[in-house]
Amino acid sequence: MPRYEYNAIDDYGKKVRGSLFSTDEKSLRGTLAGMGLHLLNARERAAGGGLPAFRKGVKRADLIQFTFHLKTLIAAGVPIVPALGDLADQTEHPSFRDVIQDVRRNLQSGAGLSDSLSLHPEAFPEIFVSIVRAGETTGNIDGALGDLGRFLTWQEELSKTIKQATYYPVTVVGAVAGLIFILFAFVFPRFLKIFQAAQVELPLPTRIVIALSEFFRDYGLYLLAGIALGFLLLHFYRRTESGRLRTDGWKLKIPVIGKLIRAIEISQFSHYLASLFRAGVEMTHSLWVVEKLIGNRVIAAVVHTAREDLIAGGGLSASLRKSGEFPPMVVRMVSAGETSGNLDQTLENVSNYYDQEIPLAVKKTFAILEPVIILVLATVVLGAALSFFMALYKMVGAMGGG
Repeated sequence: MPRYEYNAIDDYGKKVRGSLFSTDEKSLRGTLAGMGLHLLNARERAAGGGLPAFRKGVKRADLIQFTFHLKTLIAAGVPIVPALGDLADQTEHPSFRDVIQDVRRNLQSGAGLSDSLSLHPEAFPEIFVSIVRAGETTGNIDGALGDLGRFLTWQEELSKTIKQATYYPVTVVGAVAGLIFILFAFVFPRFLKIFQAAQVELPLPTRIVIALSEFFRDYGLYLLAGIALGFLLLHFYRRTESGRLRTDGWKLKIPVIGKLIRAIEISQFSHYLASLFRAGVEMTHSLWVVEKLIGNRVIAAVVHTAREDLIAGGGLSASLRKSGEFPPMVVRMVSAGETSGNLDQTLENVSNYYDQEIPLAVKKTFAILEPVIILVLATVVLGAALSFFMALYKMVGAMGGG
């Protein structure tokens, strides 16, 4: 059925924008009229196209709240259309409120819940729509929503863990870089005239510090511009498929951090696939969804290959083993799940393992990075201070000898 993007007004003159499935514009006008809306204009939209009216994203916390509340209302026997109306009234996020109202209007027009949700990828990701669609097929929407609520809660907790893992190193490295720049660009140059007028041969460490200070003074802005340009070029390079694949491969090879990134990606793979498979989504489609959701393109490419192997009659565990990107323990557990016919539970066990492993990996990463960062900071600051004390000592010695 065609999908129309429309602009309308209600009886009070309030403008409403949205998207509805309808056979033609005449039917669309009638459907909206039955909802108390008067069509102003409409245009047919290509399948899969985004909806400009709702480009603003929705916070995961709002989506978690929506999911649990909708599940509770449906389980209590409240019809889904009035349930969505109640949730729209209770939602504080204006953009999300409009999305819920649009989903509600699509349901009133006869569309299914998953189709209505799929119109708003900025609010409802592919995994959300796929699990709801599976719930519609099995007649267990409230159960599917319960699984989604738990899944989204896990995502939120994982996101906080990742932020915790990156916040400290990024903050400290930024502070160290800023301190070094200030020292060499503004503090040390003040001592240059004193040292240059001393008429004594300066120690090598002092000459190095003076040279670096003069470099920052004369070329500091160019250096910053070069770094900014480098990040900009890297950004555009990562927007290409080959660039994204290569840089994501580099990330996995970074000492200490790469191991943490791999653990997070495999944890996401296990959670995504377990949630979809448990909801009743067919395995090849589940892998297609997981491939789109995995952030690291190297791991996503492994999932893509696994899906192709599965279609060709191969096994999931064999494909993961062949890639060399998944730890042997994970491959063995997936293989056991395939053999026993209990793959969803096996994937859940993998997820539980990584849920415990990732916080430990974060702490281990902190334990390694903290002394390294402190050592670098101490080396730079103490090295610079030592070079100046050596120069001052030599100047005082020369004055005393004179």
